Amino acid sequence: MSRLVTGSHDTQIQNDDDRERSRRLSQQGNTPPAEIEGYSIVRCLGTGAYGTVWLAREDHTGRMVAVKFYPHQRGLNWSMLSREVEKLAAVYTSHHIVRLLDVGWNAEPPYFVMEYVENGSLGNFLTRGYLSVDEAVRIVREICNALIDAYGAGVLHCDLKPDNVLLDRQMHARLCDFGQARMSHEHSPALGTLYYMAPEQADLDALPDAKWDVYAVGALFYHLLTGSPPHRSEATQQQLECAETLDERLKVYQKIISSSGVPTSHRKVKGVDGRLADIIDRCLNAVPAERFPNAQGIRDALDRRDRIKSQRPLLILGVLAPILLMGAMIPIFTKAMNDNLQSALDQITDRALESDALSARLQAAALDHELRDRLEELEDILTDRELAETLETALERNSNELVSEVVQHATPPQSIPPRWLQLLDAAWERSKASNKAHGRKLDTSWFLNDRFGTQIWRREFSDLTLGKNFSYRDYFHGRGEDYSRDKIPKDIAPLDKPNVCNAYKSTTTGLQTVALSVPVMNSKGVVIGVLARSVHLGDLQERMGRLIREPDADNVERVIAIVEARDNTHYRLLDHPYLTEDVVHAAEESNKDAKLFETLFIDESTVRAIQAAQVQDRAAEVRLKIYSDPIGRLPDLGSAVYQGEWLAAMAPVSDIGWMVIVQERRQAALSPVEDVAARAKRQTWLSVLTTAIALMAIIWSFVWRAYSRGL
Repeated sequence: MSRLVTGSHDTQIQNDDDRERSRRLSQQGNTPPAEIEGYSIVRCLGTGAYGTVWLAREDHTGRMVAVKFYPHQRGLNWSMLSREVEKLAAVYTSHHIVRLLDVGWNAEPPYFVMEYVENGSLGNFLTRGYLSVDEAVRIVREICNALIDAYGAGVLHCDLKPDNVLLDRQMHARLCDFGQARMSHEHSPALGTLYYMAPEQADLDALPDAKWDVYAVGALFYHLLTGSPPHRSEATQQQLECAETLDERLKVYQKIISSSGVPTSHRKVKGVDGRLADIIDRCLNAVPAERFPNAQGIRDALDRRDRIKSQRPLLILGVLAPILLMGAMIPIFTKAMNDNLQSALDQITDRALESDALSARLQAAALDHELRDRLEELEDILTDRELAETLETALERNSNELVSEVVQHATPPQSIPPRWLQLLDAAWERSKASNKAHGRKLDTSWFLNDRFGTQIWRREFSDLTLGKNFSYRDYFHGRGEDYSRDKIPKDIAPLDKPNVCNAYKSTTTGLQTVALSVPVMNSKGVVIGVLARSVHLGDLQERMGRLIREPDADNVERVIAIVEARDNTHYRLLDHPYLTEDVVHAAEESNKDAKLFETLFIDESTVRAIQAAQVQDRAAEVRLKIYSDPIGRLPDLGSAVYQGEWLAAMAPVSDIGWMVIVQERRQAALSPVEDVAARAKRQTWLSVLTTAIALMAIIWSFVWRAYSRGL
């Protein structure tokens, strides 16, 4: 066995022979090394390098005890047995240290008997998680008490770690394992456990010092709070494992501690205040002179922290009591008035929002009817048997051939077009005639895309789009967004149900446009194409103008707009009284129309209110007591009239992702009641303030006198 220094109290390091003995001891199973008169062995509690610990029952009293055997195998080091017994005997009177009960010096093998502590080691307890701050402080205080008792008997522990702290039935800490302990007058080294050992202790020539235990208390405290001892990481473990000799490993350990500085993870633990963190930092200081002198210093610091904490409620009372008193007085004087005023405000707000909601429902229903008519017209066209069969046959052909036919019959000299082209042109002509008969503006375009997204027919004819692929458009796939041309999903497919797409900038006209599209299916119900009609937003506004700007019957000045719900988090204005045809066309001509519409998103607070109202039903109405009009954020002078707060009601337009907003000035609706409320509140505050000042002076005088006595 290797020795670090010479003398009668050498610190011994486990070598290969020792480890072999430990292995054989662990294989002894449930057979105790010997029977002890007066005790009945129950079971093995643990096995170490130099002995085994067994649970036993004292025959006369039935008390459970722990027996540590030192087998005579491969040269028992009697100095270790005598050293541990010596230290346990010295601290026998301490209630915070496991007590020595009996010693069998002449037994074969020798043993000593000590108290059995029911809940095992703190190390085992920590494998189930770290402790709360209050529990950690309590256990550290008890450990300090144990160390103070040991110091009183002239004993330094020198190997404090979670495994050497036992927890009794009441979960109180009891210090144990004094195998590395030293008397205060001894001058032989004692190596502790890595990550709990003070850096200066990791020296084969070091002399025992109470500040070693101070560092270990800090490391254990840190472990209790964070779940791991300070400085332990995969990197430091690798550094230590790479050391070939004990001396090299100790030097690596010292370098890790000195170069890493005091760790900070404990400061991030909830409930760890600055004073407690400072105590741990001082314990873990790499410079011994900067630490507490001993465990008594740690306990004194914890006691000071407790006293300061106990005085904190008094200080808080001095600050909060006047505030709470004043807060309690205000409701006493104002509750009745506020209840009445709030009731009046709520009634006016509810009546205004009810009227706005009715208008929003009517406008949404009218707009939904208009859009549904357009979609149903497309669906009705596709119910024509001849057209359906002709399109099914045509769409089985190569798209280039179909495009060529459209181009051929769009320019003179013109021959008789194929039947599929005749039928589509006839349907488009009938729709134009119907629009004219009802005084509605014509659609911007009609077009047909094959199942791959290629446009194979368009009216009016345009070579800018014919033959081009538009599979990235929402009107083709119906997924609620337009993709980038170079980032089209691989699984893109034509839509399988009618759809009102997101607004987009037309390739042909360069204007903001909305398309209504329906799937074209073959006789087996498989989608083989998409038929759509488009309309400029400006034209939609004009077509809806009669609905949007018609005066209300109650003569309330209202603003009615249309918003597009791109998804559940982004809502963009599509139509608004500010967005007149002149404004939109002016933006289009300067190529700023896309940028204009991209800025008209409803703010996040309104979006959250919409989400809350529609959490169970996306088709539910939304009523907002405070609404901010996106138009009011524009820098244009004409948009200033839409700034400020509004009352607003929103009604969904069926399931197409649009909502109609009806809004009115909040101030105009509530100003009569708010004027009365303002006058009443001024009078109330004057009376409350006068009374509060007098009472606050009385409270502060009592608090100051009580705090002064506590100091």
